[in-house]
Amino acid sequence: MTPAQFDVVAELLRSRDPARTAARLVLIDGATTSAAAERCGISSQSVSNAIARFKAADEKISSAY
Repeated sequence: MTPAQFDVVAELLRSRDPARTAARLVLIDGATTSAAAERCGISSQSVSNAIARFKAADEKISSAY
């Protein structure tokens, strides 16, 4: 996922911080889930859930086009 794609998906999901930032750290910057969770002050499970939502939305958008 590119940064531009991430931004579109985040907007469509109406994603908010800190989950949005944590998902960006993992999906764009290559951070681990645990590192993103620690940096953003949320649980690893919350980061995993956000990543799953972003990936699912990205797949739906990609399959439509």
